[in-house]
Amino acid sequence: MKVIYMIADSFRRDHLGTYGNDWIRTPNLDKLASESAVFENAYIGSFPTVPNRRDTLLGHGDIGLPFNRWKPLENQEVTLPERLAEKNIPSMWIGDTQNNVTRGINLHKGYTAWYLNRGQEADPCWLDANVPLEWPVPHELIRYRAEWWHQILINRAHRQVETDWFAPGTYSTAIKWLERNYRRDDFFLWIDTFDPHEPWDPPQHYVEMYDPGYTGRVFEAPTYGLRKMMGITDQELQHIRARYAGEVTMVDTWIGQLLTTLERLGIAEETLVIFTSDHGTMFDTPGDNGLLCKPNTVGADGMLMSAGRPPENPIRYFPIFENVARIPLMVRLPGMKDGKRIKEIVQPWDLTVTLLDAFGISKPPELIGESLLPLIHSEKRRIRDTAICGTNMLAQAMTGRWIYTVWRGQRDPSLIDLNADPLAETNVFDDYPGVVRRLHGAIVQFMRQQNISEEFITSFGTPEAFS
Repeated sequence: MKVIYMIADSFRRDHLGTYGNDWIRTPNLDKLASESAVFENAYIGSFPTVPNRRDTLLGHGDIGLPFNRWKPLENQEVTLPERLAEKNIPSMWIGDTQNNVTRGINLHKGYTAWYLNRGQEADPCWLDANVPLEWPVPHELIRYRAEWWHQILINRAHRQVETDWFAPGTYSTAIKWLERNYRRDDFFLWIDTFDPHEPWDPPQHYVEMYDPGYTGRVFEAPTYGLRKMMGITDQELQHIRARYAGEVTMVDTWIGQLLTTLERLGIAEETLVIFTSDHGTMFDTPGDNGLLCKPNTVGADGMLMSAGRPPENPIRYFPIFENVARIPLMVRLPGMKDGKRIKEIVQPWDLTVTLLDAFGISKPPELIGESLLPLIHSEKRRIRDTAICGTNMLAQAMTGRWIYTVWRGQRDPSLIDLNADPLAETNVFDDYPGVVRRLHGAIVQFMRQQNISEEFITSFGTPEAFS
């Protein structure tokens, strides 16, 4: 079995044509979707970037905790590629999401080999005294502290051709790897791009597709927070969205190059292909509640990570809204030609079991997900009724209708009814005690499934304590 798993960081699902977008060019992923099982209700698990990857690599939460943290893999944690290695299946990680494998994070653990396309974000891969520190907007409106922003400017100072940008360079490397390994009977290739995560700095021709001739302030990596409180105008927001759309199209273009390579090498019909993201992002669009990027807290000034600083008290809390929590997921099985839509709720832990299942490996008992292959083959109707996601300070239960959120250390739960309130603006916690009990019970069940202590579980409160 040949398997390619593609993950694009912060890729918002409604920016794909297959999920209803009508203004961003994504022809290659839309074609892949037309030949794939497209999951309508795929949700995040652990949040954000590194915790998400740990979900799929491990198939369960952190040691003694329900959700994975931003931390290295420990020796006793058995990864997906390590399980594949037990069956002599070679694995390769190719990516530019540097925070997975730098600064002590070791999410390459267990791969037969791995390659990092260095320089993304503030990866300290180069020094250049000729590159000045410049601010396109006031520093407090950039999410990075000064030395990190300067490193970003240094890392990208000498770009000339498109493959000097990160996603194109990463996919170009993956294509070269395929050309040298396509004759293998089995392989697992994980391709991990940070794009379309900020900094939103694609080649200019991608930006010109969506906002030609713009001459205003350029926000490539804005501070997270409430957009209007930060003084970002509607025209500036339009350009931010154009820059993000350009990154989306850039990623799509190079995924198209990889899919064409599979055809050229004659292995498209024998390769399982998955595309997904770790979470979405927000642009003060309907349902975002005025937020930009992906904060679930902001400070008194409406900002989070302003110039890399901690937020100002008092802190305001938000649920993880749908445009962040609901993600794209498409799975094309070998030989699959006719696409299908699947409405069941699925999460990253299911991908671990699915990948093992594709290689004929039984689910280990400690894994909490279920294989998606029976759903795709119409042999099974449902995995779960509720998606559970969050951090170890925030737990959230989501269905197609409800978003229920509780926090540790404070008693201010939230319940949103998307049927009556599609913009997710009103907390109706007090109006639906039965729904609260059911969804809180789903969170408790999820934690007990992983043998989390009762003390930790009750630190999120109980419905009775809220009343």
